Amino acid sequence: MGSNGEEKKDGNDEYQDMSIVEIIDYCTNARYEEIERELEEMKSYIGGGSGVQSEMQREQINNLSDSGRDNNDQGNRMASSSSSTYNVQTSGSSHKSEIKHFRSRTEVGMDFERERNLFVSVSVGTEAFKIKILDLAITAMNELANMAIENEPLWHPCIAGRILNCAEYIKKFGQVDSHFPVLPNAETYTNPLQTEASRETRFLAVQPVHIVELLMNNDKYSHVLSNMVSKAKVLGVLSTQAQGDYNGALQVMAVKFHASSPLVPNRKCYLARYSRRLNNNAWGVVDVSLQSLFPNPLTRYRRRPSGCLIERFRDGLCKVTWVEHCEVDNSSVPEVCRYFVTSGHAYGAKQWLSTLVRQHERLTHIRVRRDPKLQSSTGEANLLILADQMMRNFWRNLSFSRKNRWMLVSLSDAENIHKAIIRFVKEKEGRCPGPALVMAATIRIPASARRIFNFLQDENSRSKWDILSHGHVVQQTRSISNGCVPGNRVSILEVKVPNRASRISNSPEDPDRTVMTLLQESFSTSACSYVTFAPVQASSINMILNGGDSDNVPVMPSGFSILPDGLTGDEVSLVTIIFQILDSAASPMCFPAHSVYSMYKVITETAKAITAGVVDPYNMG
Repeated sequence: MGSNGEEKKDGNDEYQDMSIVEIIDYCTNARYEEIERELEEMKSYIGGGSGVQSEMQREQINNLSDSGRDNNDQGNRMASSSSSTYNVQTSGSSHKSEIKHFRSRTEVGMDFERERNLFVSVSVGTEAFKIKILDLAITAMNELANMAIENEPLWHPCIAGRILNCAEYIKKFGQVDSHFPVLPNAETYTNPLQTEASRETRFLAVQPVHIVELLMNNDKYSHVLSNMVSKAKVLGVLSTQAQGDYNGALQVMAVKFHASSPLVPNRKCYLARYSRRLNNNAWGVVDVSLQSLFPNPLTRYRRRPSGCLIERFRDGLCKVTWVEHCEVDNSSVPEVCRYFVTSGHAYGAKQWLSTLVRQHERLTHIRVRRDPKLQSSTGEANLLILADQMMRNFWRNLSFSRKNRWMLVSLSDAENIHKAIIRFVKEKEGRCPGPALVMAATIRIPASARRIFNFLQDENSRSKWDILSHGHVVQQTRSISNGCVPGNRVSILEVKVPNRASRISNSPEDPDRTVMTLLQESFSTSACSYVTFAPVQASSINMILNGGDSDNVPVMPSGFSILPDGLTGDEVSLVTIIFQILDSAASPMCFPAHSVYSMYKVITETAKAITAGVVDPYNMG
C-alpha cells in the first residue's frame, strides 16, 4: 500500500482493504457495544416499573445479552474456519469459478435481531410509547388518504404511472415527517438514502373489509403476499377492538421484504400498521416506520406512510389505490438489477397491487373448482394447494436473509451471467426430502417478458432449454386454469423417451416410456411473470387427483422469475434462474465441487438456450 492507504477513511471506505473475517469482527464488536448500551437503557427504563413483570423482563434481557455474546463468538470462529474459496475448473477452458461467502455486513451477529425484537416488544407495551405510536399512526393515515386521492401537482403523470413531486410533497406535509431525522445518516453511510414513491389503482370484485382483514391478519398477510414478504412478526397489539373489528386496529411489526432476485438485498424495518374506517364506503390501511422511536445507525430502509385506500363501488366492486413511499440505500444492489430496483419495479405500488389482484383471481378459481357438482373438484383443489406450496418454497429461495446464507459464485466464463449465488437447504426445509443445494443467477435478455414467459411455459418448447428434456417428448396431461391471463395455470407434464419401434409401426401397444413427471405453475401479472416446476412421483400425483392429501408430498422447485429491466421499457427483461438439486454430501460449510460444477453447467446452458430461443424467431418452434 502507498501513502494513501495510511490516510483515515470515512464511511464504507474503511472496509475496502479488509477481509470478510476482519469486517465481521470489526462490525460485530461495534454493534454489540451499541446493543449493550441500548439494553442498559432499557433495563433502567423498566426499572422504574413495579411488580413481577419488570423483574422477569430484566431477567430476559440479561439472558439475551449474555447468550448473544457467546453465540456471536462461536459464529466468528465458524466464519474464520469457513472462509476458504472453492475453484471450479470448467472443461476446455482455463477460466475458474470462485465461490466466496456472500454476506451482508449488517448480518454479522446471530442474536441482533432477536435482541432488537425483544427491546421493541417490551417498549411498545408502555403507555408512553403507545401514545407516541398512535399519534404517528394517525398522522400517517391522514397523509396516506391525501396522497391516494390527489393528482397534480403532487403526482406527475408519466409512462410508468405517476411520479411524486418531492418539492410539492415537502411543501404540503412539511419535512416529510417531524418524527424522522434529516437524512442521510452521515456518520454511517456516505451515500444518501434515495426516495422511492409510486401509486397504482385497480378494481376488485371483493368487499373492502376482506382486504383490510388480509392485511391486518399476520398469517394471511404473510401467506398471500409471500412473493414479497420474507417475514412478518407482530411484536405488539396496541388496540383493544373486539376480534374481527379492524376499525382503529393498531399493531407493531417487524417485517422483511424481498424482490424477485436473490441478488437484491432484503428491506427490513419496524413499523406500525394501522387500519381505520374513513367513512361508510372507504377504509384505509397504513404502514409507517418506527425508526424515530427505535433508532438504528445501520438503518438502510425507512418506510414512509404507505398502504392502501379501499373504496366501495357499485356492483360489488371496490377501488384499491396503493401508495408506496420509502427512503432506501440501494448502493449494494448489483449493477444488473440496479435500474430495476431504483425505478420502483422491484418494490413499487404496481408490484404490491398486482400481487393482490393475482391472489384474488387464484382464490376465485379455487372456489369455482370446489363446486360439488364437479367430480374432480377435490383432487384439483388439492393439486392447487400443492402448487401453492411449491410457489412459496420458490419465493423462499428467492429471498436473501440470515437464514438464506448465499455464497457468491464468480462465473468469469459464463456468457451474459454477471453473478451467481449458491446456498445450502437443510432437510425438510420447505418439504425438501433431504440436504440440497440451490443456485441462482440473474441475466438480461433482449426480449419482452411476455415472449420469454410464453416460451418457458409452453411444453412444446421445453426440450429447447431444459437439459433433462433434450431428445425427449414433453406432454401436458393435465391443466387447471387459475387466472384470467392466458397461460396462468397449473399443469402436469410428463417427460417421455420416444419409442422408435412404436413410431415406425404406429403401434399403440408399445407407448413412449415416462421418465419424469413434473408439476408446473405459470402465471403472469402486470408487474412480473413466473414459471416454476418440481419433479413429483407419478404415484403421488395420482393419489392427489383421487382426493388424497398433499401435505406430505415433497417438492423441490426450480424455475424462473421474469421482470422488466426498468430501463428499456418492454425491450429487455431480467430473468432469474433458480436450480435446485439433492446432495446428501452437502452441508452448510461444504459444497461438493462436482455438484457446484453440475449446477454451474445447467445454469449457463439454460441461459444460452433461453436467449437463443426468444431472440431468434426461427427457433421458437
